[in-house]
Amino acid sequence: MKRITIGFIPLTDAAPLIAAHERGFAAEEGLSFDLVREVSWANIRDKLSIGLFDAAHMLTPLALASALGIGHVKVPMIAPVTLALNGNAITLSAAFVRELGELPEDPVAALPLFAAAIKRRESAGLSPPVFASTFPYSTHNYILRAYLAAGGIDPDRDVQLVVIPPPLMAGSLEKGLIDGFCVGSPWNSVAVDRGVGHILAPSSALFSRIPEKTLVIGDTLAAGDAGTLRAIVAATAKGAAWCADPGNALELAAMLSAPHYLSVAAPLVLRTIEGRLIFTPGGPSRSVPDFIRYDVPGAARPDAGRYAWLYAQMVRWGQTRLDPGAAARIAALIRTDLFDAAVGGDGAAADADPIGSILEPAFDPADLAGYLARFDARGLPKSRG
Repeated sequence: MKRITIGFIPLTDAAPLIAAHERGFAAEEGLSFDLVREVSWANIRDKLSIGLFDAAHMLTPLALASALGIGHVKVPMIAPVTLALNGNAITLSAAFVRELGELPEDPVAALPLFAAAIKRRESAGLSPPVFASTFPYSTHNYILRAYLAAGGIDPDRDVQLVVIPPPLMAGSLEKGLIDGFCVGSPWNSVAVDRGVGHILAPSSALFSRIPEKTLVIGDTLAAGDAGTLRAIVAATAKGAAWCADPGNALELAAMLSAPHYLSVAAPLVLRTIEGRLIFTPGGPSRSVPDFIRYDVPGAARPDAGRYAWLYAQMVRWGQTRLDPGAAARIAALIRTDLFDAAVGGDGAAADADPIGSILEPAFDPADLAGYLARFDARGLPKSRG
């Protein structure tokens, strides 16, 4: 067995890697996955960059930024498997919900309440609301920004944005350090079950095909034996397919709940896997279509258009400048040839709008300049409604 050391953060979108190990899919490919739990995305990135990890469960935007050298030293890597689509939510503290008043079911309809609460705080000489995401280069940051911007709220002026690791989100909300957050499951549901959080918007209600996490492979392993690369991709894809089967949900929830993985109660994990979310403490569960997706190849095969949207967010929010060569660099990162060789087939049909925009007009990855022209210098839509 060839040992592959893989760093991960305790989130339900690490499930394909955990299932590949626990269900023997890695062993079938002649591999032993040594899964190492970490607390922060910076640790994941830095340990991969210096070779302490062979591979990692990583925020998809962080993989893209690291490979392009945006915001940090350039870290050579490849990202041949998407571990999950969606799985995030925006959650608010009970105190901030009281400030807003009765929340409508449609999260977009709540935006005027946000704007009014911000103005009240400003008029009273109080600090602006504080919202957390998990990393500057994360879907959580971009979803939160896009949501606020859709209501004319400037995320860099009207609120304070901070970074907190996923497992610490619910505790930060409970202590009153933040007014809300955007994070991956199960941590939104943890906050609700503790009675301190109210889920406002699952990410799939705003963008239905966001590439949340990816399997990244460091440069040493990526430049090595092609057979090992194929085996890693195949084992991970088998794990993803197993996770996507509804008949395995109970077993998967029990597996993920283990202390060395998520250390969260299995019934709560099961709700997030099945997309049955409780939005308010003590409230009923509601079905959320496509809350988290592991399906193969639809979710698991890397999609250049989805990466193009992430890159566009980096440009929109001032993290980098538009580079005409970005598409070629994305193709070199995602290596769809490795996925297709390991899983079979010759590619999947691309969606016209790869991220399934609901909050915004459809995204065309062939026209990044046109997409960016919709926004002003602050990243806010030039026209709303």
